Amino acid sequence: MKKSILALGAAVALGGLGFAGVAQAGYYFGAGTTPPTGVDVAYAPGSVGHYLFTPYYSVQNGNGTIINITNTDANNGKAVKVRFRGAANSDDVFDFTVLLSPGDVWTGDIRRDGDSAPYIITQDKSCTLPQIPASGAMPGLNVFNEQNLDPALSAAGKLNGMSEGYIEYFNMADIPPKLVSDGLAGTINDGVKAGGANGVYAAIKHKSGVPTCATASLSHLWDTSAWTAAQAEGAGLAAPTGGLMGGWGVFNRAELAVFSGNHTAVRVNTATNLNGSGHIAFSPQIDTPTGTSVNAWTADPLLRNDPTAGSLFNTAYKAPLWFDLPDMSTPLVPAYAGDPKLQASQLSWAITHQVVFNDYVADPTGAVPATTDWVISQPTRRYHSAVAYELTVGGVTAPAIVANDDMANPSTLILSGVGPLTLANNRYAGLFLKKLGADKGAQSCFNRSISTTDREEFQVAAGGPVASPGTAPQKDLACGEVFTLTMGTGSTSVLGATITNSTVATNGTQGWASLNTDFNSPVVGYSATSLKASTGNFGVTTPHRSND
Repeated sequence: MKKSILALGAAVALGGLGFAGVAQAGYYFGAGTTPPTGVDVAYAPGSVGHYLFTPYYSVQNGNGTIINITNTDANNGKAVKVRFRGAANSDDVFDFTVLLSPGDVWTGDIRRDGDSAPYIITQDKSCTLPQIPASGAMPGLNVFNEQNLDPALSAAGKLNGMSEGYIEYFNMADIPPKLVSDGLAGTINDGVKAGGANGVYAAIKHKSGVPTCATASLSHLWDTSAWTAAQAEGAGLAAPTGGLMGGWGVFNRAELAVFSGNHTAVRVNTATNLNGSGHIAFSPQIDTPTGTSVNAWTADPLLRNDPTAGSLFNTAYKAPLWFDLPDMSTPLVPAYAGDPKLQASQLSWAITHQVVFNDYVADPTGAVPATTDWVISQPTRRYHSAVAYELTVGGVTAPAIVANDDMANPSTLILSGVGPLTLANNRYAGLFLKKLGADKGAQSCFNRSISTTDREEFQVAAGGPVASPGTAPQKDLACGEVFTLTMGTGSTSVLGATITNSTVATNGTQGWASLNTDFNSPVVGYSATSLKASTGNFGVTTPHRSND
């Protein structure tokens, strides 16, 4: 079923709330000089949209991950933010910007060499900021960074914290062949009138298979100029129209097993449910502090500040830098203008399922050894709650969960050992903090329920056989923003998952299972089954199913 998230935003949009954007140092968040055609943001079952999610990446235990992003728009280039978030608490471990030519495909290969930090390489010629190298680990260009992770982690824990997680992709702006507004002074477009050739487009457009990526044409995209809507367009940008698709593959080089799928997509819809244009949401790929509140552009509780009297968060927990923006909560349509928490809440609703179903095989010692992992990815949870690792309250510094109260200020704090929250609308009010040791760190967790049923409807229970049908739910902890479940207590994780993995005792060696998070949970994911036959190793990937 296609889910629209117009409902809560419609009244605001119809009320005529405008958002002209802001003019500050080299960024712009807001409508272009022509109002966007989009009115809401919705899950895109066709896997083409303005946002994409890779539910899981891994370079653990011999695994590697490949990704691609395709621009299906034959007319416009795309400025796309790509961000890798760690599995434990969605901490940003690496991000960059890719500038896609019309019809372009960008590919990346994420790998790890021994105990060194993960890194990404590409043989692709598309322009990236910074330019991703074709080989080798080069800090500052393509190596993942541990600085946002729990500082209490051991060296092995920090390495694991960067080595698995999920990926988000965001169409910040289009790059049209012709300027929408007069060229921005001091740039490659200086003196070019609206309708004239866009110098940025020329720099990213492939010629004989290779774009120039000329610094002289692109340098203003990371400078400190002040932009209005017309200036952003004069800089070579335009309202994002989506059209992004892509895929991922997690593979084990030693076993030659591959698991793969499409990125999950979300798009901007018009009032008639067609693909529409949204707000420009462009921020430079630089490590300069924003120097201003980012409350209008992100729902991330650690980047926001709360001016409410007596609040713990008169300043942000983490001083936001320009490359921290945009993110999936950055408002893309007028209905959510200035209120990223509203967009985050409704974006979560668009991918919410009360229960997810899938199959499993748990027979690691059978004639054909087979094991299944489930991946449960929660790509919007960061915009509801986040873990602050060193928050000082009352003279005591300790990890804490920071959540958006009622998805509105003031921010609410859960100290270690205190909680769960009693918030009316924050779907993650039931989270509680667990300190899981030096190798896994502090994580936010909730109680999960999973039922497994074998192929003949039986559940094997202590004390003898039980009549069919019926299963008894097993309650256990689910920690992490992407967590993995290995089916069968004697099984080893197919994906080499470490940081958020747990095992599930199954009923028999083959069957199906249902997962209930005890609240309507925004999740994407899949099952990964490894089969080791005499003719070779095989991987089977099956997306999760739901009945809502």
